[in-house]
Amino acid sequence: MDRRQEVDIKLQRVRKLLQEKNLDALLLKKQPNFSWLTAGGLNMVGITTEMGVTSLLVTETDAYVIASRIEANRMMQEEGLEELGFKLLEYEWYDNKEMDFVREVVGEGRVGGDAAVPGVVDVGADVNQLRYELTEGEIQRYLFLGEKVSAAIEKILTEVQPGDTEAEITGRLAAELWKDRIDPTGYMAAADERANLYRHPIPTMNKVKKYLMLCVNARYKGLITTITRLVHFGPVPEELWKQYLDNVKIECTMIAKTKVGTPMNVPLLTAIDMYESMGYHDEWKLHHQGGPMGYYGRDIRVHHKVEEKVRPNQAFCWNPSITGTKSEDGFIATPNGPLMISKPIIFPTVEMEVEGIKFIRPDILER
Repeated sequence: MDRRQEVDIKLQRVRKLLQEKNLDALLLKKQPNFSWLTAGGLNMVGITTEMGVTSLLVTETDAYVIASRIEANRMMQEEGLEELGFKLLEYEWYDNKEMDFVREVVGEGRVGGDAAVPGVVDVGADVNQLRYELTEGEIQRYLFLGEKVSAAIEKILTEVQPGDTEAEITGRLAAELWKDRIDPTGYMAAADERANLYRHPIPTMNKVKKYLMLCVNARYKGLITTITRLVHFGPVPEELWKQYLDNVKIECTMIAKTKVGTPMNVPLLTAIDMYESMGYHDEWKLHHQGGPMGYYGRDIRVHHKVEEKVRPNQAFCWNPSITGTKSEDGFIATPNGPLMISKPIIFPTVEMEVEGIKFIRPDILER
């Protein structure tokens, strides 16, 4: 599937939404939706912002990019929007005419959008639904991202030394990811006692002594995946290793239960029962357990009442955790079963079978 074919598929989805919502046009301002519709384009300058620096306008017959002179040439050339069939509506940077252009195109027609804009109907929740079923092109980009992120985080952890700070380690991981133009959009690093204290341990100047949990959210052409790996200096204590294996079993079971057409809360409810039966009472309450992902780190944080059905080729990442350990790799729920996005590359592995599915999962790296 080439990029133009992917964009055409997504324009069809948008135009179906226009008909369903009785809209004459859709205005997309958020960076994740820009990347989605343009099959991997980037309309960001600051890499952590949700709102893009340009907007897309789609009608029943045309697709436009609305950009200031600062952004216009790069959008049409480097991001390839001219080749993709988008028409440019350009304004001076000091004279934002976005809504003027919208009205020139649509007149008094009804416009929907993915953000709160005066005169625009907010259909952001409906736009989110358009992203959930991945195209062939998106699956290939996701597998590329997963391989690169897996290799990067595992390489960095084979090089960590006692005395390294959490901040130094995450900096090295960032440098490794940037080699492939992968944005690290979020980090967690917990050395020793911090792994037992916090579920969101942002990196600090804390130095590694014996144990490190390292996590990263990473983005490639708009798609985001998350991954966690653990390293221990010296023999891994038996109690820690058993807990980690239990943690892995919970994640594998959640993956196995994430079947196309099944309510998203089924894996969560199964996991809660497992936490309790394994003796980890109320551990699931200390952190969300994950959910579907794509152009956001999590499209939905699944809780008990989320009965939305799993879509074909929808990306997920469950992140069950027990105080001191976590198991986390992304996957795609295909009609033929889970397709792992990230997986062990150079780390030691553990194998287990759940509901007839054979999993090869990363073990704790013993150094």
